Amino acid sequence: MKCRLPVLPLLLVLPLAAAEPTAEDLERWFEDDSRAHPYDFDVNSGELEFLAVAPDKRIPHSRSRLRITASSVDDGWLELTQCHDELDPVPLAEVVYSYREMRDLHVVSAGGVGRAWVQGQSVQLEDITHGASLCIAAQVRLLRREGEEYVLRNGPFQRRFLDGYFPLRVTLELEYPAGLRVMQIEPPEQPGFSVRQQPGQLVLEALFEGRLFTEVRFRAR
Repeated sequence: MKCRLPVLPLLLVLPLAAAEPTAEDLERWFEDDSRAHPYDFDVNSGELEFLAVAPDKRIPHSRSRLRITASSVDDGWLELTQCHDELDPVPLAEVVYSYREMRDLHVVSAGGVGRAWVQGQSVQLEDITHGASLCIAAQVRLLRREGEEYVLRNGPFQRRFLDGYFPLRVTLELEYPAGLRVMQIEPPEQPGFSVRQQPGQLVLEALFEGRLFTEVRFRAR
């Protein structure tokens, strides 16, 4: 079973999605009762829906940290570290990134995975077991100047299987220098989407189905 994300320029593409598996893959997966099937949930067609209460099911968790340095304001380059926990147990998957510019993508660690390797702007995975994890690091050119503001857009965060979207937990931590202040965050805080902020740090927590895009606007102090 192969997992893949669509390519969206200018946007950070993070979690797993699924493309069409072979008939042999489907038969083997459906007959394996030990697996935690993502289709145990009601199928979402892609419209964003925040979940105020977590379903009583295993939900993969994507944790990302983007570090904005003083030089990022000039060149747009950020430091990215990211971990995926509780990955779906499938024979084949890939985590695909669609940045205009990305460098030094590498696997930091992989647990419960037969094999993990970098291929272009993606990480390929084989023989993923229940509860598997993956951590990567890279540099991405993501901070954009728009007038007097600096804009950081991310998305789509999604967990897709065939034509359906299933629950995903996302934590996005932003570290930024004292010379910047947060002006606006989209989407607004609501049940299923929380915002924690302290000097130099912003943490977004989301539990949702569908496709999530985020936008944070900064301005120089």
